[in-house]
Amino acid sequence: MTAIGSEFGGRQELYERNYAGNHEQIQLDVLNMAQATGAAEEYKGFVDKCMSEYDLDGWTVKDYINSSHVNVINKIL
Repeated sequence: MTAIGSEFGGRQELYERNYAGNHEQIQLDVLNMAQATGAAEEYKGFVDKCMSEYDLDGWTVKDYINSSHVNVINKIL
């Protein structure tokens, strides 16, 4: 166990943060793993499904509520 606030504890924390690599490399590793397992296509399909229910005017499906449905100020004006 490292002592918090000590010189050794500070170095150990930096080591743990950078153990897997820099933050750009960690993100690339996750992307490459998702592509290798086919999960990236599944994620893209999920995003496409979600985005197909929304456009610039708000939700396109009836079971979701747009801000215009609950905006009290616009109802008064």
